[in-house]
Amino acid sequence: MISNDLKRNTFVHFEKFKTKEYVVKPSLPILYFGDLIRYKDSPLKIVTVGKNPSLNEFRIKENENFSFIRFPKWDEKSKNLEEVLNTYFETKPLKKWFSSFEPILNGMNASYYNGNWKNTAIHTDICSPIATNPTWSLINKTESEVLFKEGNLLWKQLIEELQPDIILVSIPKQLFTSIFNSVGEELIVFDSMKNGDIRRYPYRVFQHEYEIKNKNIKIIFGQAANKPFDRISNSQKYLIGEKCLK
Repeated sequence: MISNDLKRNTFVHFEKFKTKEYVVKPSLPILYFGDLIRYKDSPLKIVTVGKNPSLNEFRIKENENFSFIRFPKWDEKSKNLEEVLNTYFETKPLKKWFSSFEPILNGMNASYYNGNWKNTAIHTDICSPIATNPTWSLINKTESEVLFKEGNLLWKQLIEELQPDIILVSIPKQLFTSIFNSVGEELIVFDSMKNGDIRRYPYRVFQHEYEIKNKNIKIIFGQAANKPFDRISNSQKYLIGEKCLK
């Protein structure tokens, strides 16, 4: 489902930057996470979006050395990228982070994981498929701009090939507005916090449109914290998913 052209471009991008001090070593380019075969057969095609892969994709505990522990089938010679990325959620996924998106997906009868879900989601990263250490916000601005210039083009090519119906985006607002030149409308507002207290600032979720060659895609944006949509409860996230279907 991913073209040879896109895979080639991804590896060219990775080879260009892999020796940089801020790139996780060892690592591989993470173009997406999820089962493309099930996604292709999904009645509703959903893509989630972060900034770039976490450095924790290459270790289980923070004090460990980086390795391919979450990608046991990775073969650098054959560059079997689709094989290892398609099976990511069946091996050792970074569940703590992806659990932030999962309730919204469940509200759309979808999931990253195998199960009794009607729809299958794929995760992508909008800035670059390269994992960095330190995290994206702490990289030298000049370096991150160069990395983004190519990485974002790869993401756009990926979205053209995935042809999603809905994209869930939870990244810093300033980054979102710099990428999506769109005037959104309010989808849902949460005035209360997880414990029921009234929020000083309501949490607002917006709906935008993103136009690609063959279709208009619904974009759902919510401000990120430490994790995607991290400022609201799982039950509130589930409501976002349900609202997306209306």
